[in-house]
Amino acid sequence: MNAATSVALRCCLLTGVIVLAAGLLLSETEYGNDILWVGILILIMSPFVGILTTYSFLIAEKDWKWVKVTTVLIAFIVIFLIFSFLKN
Repeated sequence: MNAATSVALRCCLLTGVIVLAAGLLLSETEYGNDILWVGILILIMSPFVGILTTYSFLIAEKDWKWVKVTTVLIAFIVIFLIFSFLKN
């Protein structure tokens, strides 16, 4: 479980950094800022991907106590994301 979560977080980090670098290289074009924002979004969402990866392994291991805790955590994140999008 820890290895898979680590791989998921590293992939998100590497992808985010590559997209940010591409955005910086293309910053003089009309799509440069959009690419930078996508890179930032990838980096912001990487902990959520780690939580989802851990969640899937907890379900596979049938560790129901931690599945419940992780479900509450995911629910809070989703609720606050919805509220933040609705506010803007």
